[in-house]
Amino acid sequence: MASSGSVIIFGGSGFVGMHLAWMLGERFQKVFIADIRNPKWHCQDAVPDNPRAVYVPCDVRNEIDAGQFDKSIDCIVNLAAVHTSPGHPAHEYFETNILGARNITALAEKLGTKRIVFTSSISVYGPSEDEKNEDDIPMPSIPYGSSKTIAEFIHREWLNRSSDRKLSIMRPAVIFGAGEGGNFTRIANMLQRGFFPYPGRKDTIKGCLYVKDICRFIIDRMAHEERYSLYNFCYPEKITTETIVRTFKQAFGYRAFTPLVPLWLVNTGAGILRLIKNPFIERMGLVPDRIVKLVRSTNISSQKLVKSGFEFKYPLPDALRDWSQDCKGKALY
Repeated sequence: MASSGSVIIFGGSGFVGMHLAWMLGERFQKVFIADIRNPKWHCQDAVPDNPRAVYVPCDVRNEIDAGQFDKSIDCIVNLAAVHTSPGHPAHEYFETNILGARNITALAEKLGTKRIVFTSSISVYGPSEDEKNEDDIPMPSIPYGSSKTIAEFIHREWLNRSSDRKLSIMRPAVIFGAGEGGNFTRIANMLQRGFFPYPGRKDTIKGCLYVKDICRFIIDRMAHEERYSLYNFCYPEKITTETIVRTFKQAFGYRAFTPLVPLWLVNTGAGILRLIKNPFIERMGLVPDRIVKLVRSTNISSQKLVKSGFEFKYPLPDALRDWSQDCKGKALY
């Protein structure tokens, strides 16, 4: 049975948004997918198979017209962001992520919506090999992380303007799954082709999570009674680059050659690539700053999430197999 209310997913045409819209199923009378882009379910140009899903063209950088939505909105989910880093000029992160937070919270004021779920990022912590938890002071080092830190503050300002509001903020690590198109997809494709060189080290800790698990938690937050919550989101285990590669090999039988490339050679290669402007190199993900990121750990604690009672439905091996099923057993995308 569907709820009598409605929900808005800003950034609903993106990777996480499309999974979330599909998983909401019949929970709400209407699921508004608000995004600057048309919705795409994996490789298909279509709103997800949900008769209650409604696409609303929306640029969160501008004032949002409340008349496009129902007068009563049970919950707003803010996934809207410019996030690929590196990949955009600095101003684009600030314009979308900060102005988006302002305009979405302003819309909540207009509609009288009492609940917002906001996805921030572990980028707010900045680079560090040390484990980070929710009590650590944000020290972002890139525009994306800085813009998300400010966006968190804007959402908390909205919360504090009324005692009957509820706000859930999540700081997810690297999210993977069908439609991701990021580093997990690149690793899988390279292993399938038979060659993946470890860049600099094998023990780099990579906080990560499967897209369907964070969608499950977002759905949980839509009905939770905590007035305010802040959670890091990643597997509780310390997953390294070597763990990821080994799990891919075991799950799919890849027999790729996986040598360790010395760090000095990685840095030299990154320096050379910085001098080359080639679209093919960029499409392959061989961007210098992105290569350097592979050597840096994202050591994030999710113990607060575990203590909340949340259980991961998809451990890493199960997540990879489920992802493959979503891709109909073909190359992961």
